[in-house]
Amino acid sequence: MSDSLRPWPKLSTRRGESMILFRPRWDTLQNPRTDEVMQRLVLETPDWVNIVALTPEGRLVCVRQFRFGTGEITLEIPGGALDPSEPHEAAARRELREETGYTAERWTYLGFVEPNPAFQDNRCHHWLAEDARRTHELDLDEGEDIQVLEVPLEEVQARVARGEIRHSLVLTALARILDLRNGTSGTR
Repeated sequence: MSDSLRPWPKLSTRRGESMILFRPRWDTLQNPRTDEVMQRLVLETPDWVNIVALTPEGRLVCVRQFRFGTGEITLEIPGGALDPSEPHEAAARRELREETGYTAERWTYLGFVEPNPAFQDNRCHHWLAEDARRTHELDLDEGEDIQVLEVPLEEVQARVARGEIRHSLVLTALARILDLRNGTSGTR
């Protein structure tokens, strides 16, 4: 067995029709270990942003919305997809304002995660917006119906433990600033 992994050489690519949120792509690749040639599906997806927005009083700005995939109403932090050629910080500022009506002057980049690198090519960028205040009306897309609420920071861990906050990308963003383990408290 080899000690070093190598990228799989891409022999060809065939793109499918755009499907609004993603575009399927079939790559023909060669396994460097076995030389076997195989096709793999990749979903070309725009990068996303999630915003951990904290008010001056230490409350987390959250959104409740219906999610088509699960058919349920979820409790999440604001976020969304980048527009073409839009920098992720600009997208974070735009999504916070559009989805919640909040804006903030203090922004910190918390890094990114890869939502599912097995078959998606995008990243989800996490941003912290401090001293967030309601300054605008909501500016929702036609496919959005959002309720905005503030959750005391000390309640976030309990809501995660109860399964009220369960979106994996929301949890990874919150884990950048909070200790989400059940039975512990405090920020990092």
